[in-house]
Amino acid sequence: MKKSSDTALLPFEAEHAAGILAAKVRTARIARGWTQAELASRSDLSERTVTSMEAGSVSVQMGFWLKALWALDLINDFINGIQAVGKNDHEFALLESNMPMRVREKRRSP
Repeated sequence: MKKSSDTALLPFEAEHAAGILAAKVRTARIARGWTQAELASRSDLSERTVTSMEAGSVSVQMGFWLKALWALDLINDFINGIQAVGKNDHEFALLESNMPMRVREKRRSP
Protein backbone atom coordinates (compact mmCIF):
# COMPACT_ATOMS: atom_id res chain seq x y z
CA MET A 1 0.00 0.00 0.00
CA LYS A 2 1.35 3.38 -0.99
CA LYS A 3 1.42 6.08 1.67
CA SER A 4 -0.86 8.97 0.85
CA SER A 5 0.46 12.45 0.46
CA ASP A 6 -1.88 13.32 3.32
CA THR A 7 -1.83 11.71 6.74
CA ALA A 8 -4.37 9.00 5.84
CA LEU A 9 -3.26 5.73 4.33
CA LEU A 10 -5.08 4.88 1.14
CA PRO A 11 -4.67 2.14 -1.41
CA PHE A 12 -2.99 3.36 -4.57
CA GLU A 13 -6.21 2.78 -6.55
CA ALA A 14 -8.15 5.12 -4.24
CA GLU A 15 -5.55 7.86 -4.65
CA HIS A 16 -5.66 7.28 -8.40
CA ALA A 17 -9.45 7.72 -8.36
CA ALA A 18 -9.02 11.02 -6.46
CA GLY A 19 -6.56 12.14 -9.13
CA ILE A 20 -9.02 11.31 -11.91
CA LEU A 21 -11.82 13.23 -10.19
CA ALA A 22 -9.46 16.18 -9.63
CA ALA A 23 -8.53 16.23 -13.31
CA LYS A 24 -12.20 16.13 -14.35
CA VAL A 25 -13.04 19.07 -12.07
CA ARG A 26 -10.06 21.08 -13.33
CA THR A 27 -10.85 20.35 -16.99
CA ALA A 28 -14.54 21.24 -16.55
CA ARG A 29 -13.61 24.49 -14.81
CA ILE A 30 -11.14 25.52 -17.49
CA ALA A 31 -13.54 24.51 -20.30
CA ARG A 32 -16.08 26.92 -18.81
CA GLY A 33 -13.45 29.67 -18.66
CA TRP A 34 -13.69 29.93 -14.87
CA THR A 35 -10.83 30.74 -12.54
CA GLN A 36 -10.40 28.78 -9.34
CA ALA A 37 -11.81 31.81 -7.52
CA GLU A 38 -14.94 31.72 -9.70
CA LEU A 39 -15.49 28.02 -9.05
CA ALA A 40 -14.97 28.63 -5.34
CA SER A 41 -17.54 31.41 -5.38
CA ARG A 42 -20.10 29.45 -7.41
CA SER A 43 -19.78 26.39 -5.17
CA ASP A 44 -19.55 28.31 -1.88
CA LEU A 45 -16.06 26.99 -1.13
CA SER A 46 -12.77 28.64 -0.34
CA GLU A 47 -10.26 29.10 -3.11
CA ARG A 48 -7.80 27.02 -1.08
CA THR A 49 -10.28 24.12 -1.04
CA VAL A 50 -10.67 24.29 -4.82
CA THR A 51 -6.87 24.31 -5.18
CA SER A 52 -6.63 21.24 -2.91
CA MET A 53 -9.36 19.49 -4.88
CA GLU A 54 -7.62 20.10 -8.19
CA ALA A 55 -4.39 18.80 -6.67
CA GLY A 56 -6.19 15.53 -5.89
CA SER A 57 -6.04 15.93 -2.12
CA VAL A 58 -7.82 13.06 -0.41
CA SER A 59 -8.47 15.15 2.68
CA VAL A 60 -11.13 17.34 1.02
CA GLN A 61 -14.56 16.56 2.44
CA MET A 62 -16.96 14.66 0.21
CA GLY A 63 -19.58 17.39 0.56
CA PHE A 64 -17.14 19.90 -0.92
CA TRP A 65 -16.57 17.66 -3.94
CA LEU A 66 -20.33 17.40 -4.39
CA LYS A 67 -20.73 21.19 -4.22
CA ALA A 68 -18.07 21.66 -6.90
CA LEU A 69 -19.57 18.97 -9.13
CA TRP A 70 -22.98 20.61 -8.76
CA ALA A 71 -21.58 24.05 -9.64
CA LEU A 72 -19.90 22.54 -12.72
CA ASP A 73 -23.16 20.78 -13.68
CA LEU A 74 -21.44 17.40 -13.36
CA ILE A 75 -23.42 16.09 -10.40
CA ASN A 76 -25.72 13.89 -12.53
CA ASP A 77 -22.70 12.29 -14.23
CA PHE A 78 -21.27 11.57 -10.79
CA ILE A 79 -24.55 10.07 -9.57
CA ASN A 80 -24.80 7.90 -12.68
CA GLY A 81 -21.27 6.69 -12.12
CA ILE A 82 -21.98 5.76 -8.52
CA GLN A 83 -25.13 3.91 -9.49
CA ALA A 84 -23.07 1.77 -11.87
CA VAL A 85 -20.76 0.64 -9.05
CA GLY A 86 -21.30 -2.90 -7.84
CA LYS A 87 -23.71 -5.47 -9.10
CA ASN A 88 -26.28 -4.93 -11.80
CA ASP A 89 -29.61 -3.52 -10.60
CA HIS A 90 -31.37 -6.89 -10.36
CA GLU A 91 -28.59 -8.56 -8.35
CA PHE A 92 -28.21 -5.51 -6.12
CA ALA A 93 -31.96 -5.41 -5.42
CA LEU A 94 -31.81 -9.11 -4.52
CA LEU A 95 -28.91 -8.47 -2.15
CA GLU A 96 -30.78 -5.55 -0.55
CA SER A 97 -33.93 -7.62 -0.07
CA ASN A 98 -31.98 -10.25 1.86
CA MET A 99 -30.13 -7.83 4.12
CA PRO A 100 -30.73 -7.97 7.86
CA MET A 101 -32.37 -4.95 9.49
CA ARG A 102 -29.19 -4.24 11.44
CA VAL A 103 -25.77 -5.70 11.97
CA ARG A 104 -24.64 -6.35 15.52
CA GLU A 105 -21.36 -7.33 17.02
CA LYS A 106 -20.97 -11.00 17.57
CA ARG A 107 -21.06 -12.03 21.21
CA ARG A 108 -17.74 -13.03 22.64
CA SER A 109 -17.44 -16.31 24.47
CA PRO A 110 -16.63 -15.94 28.18
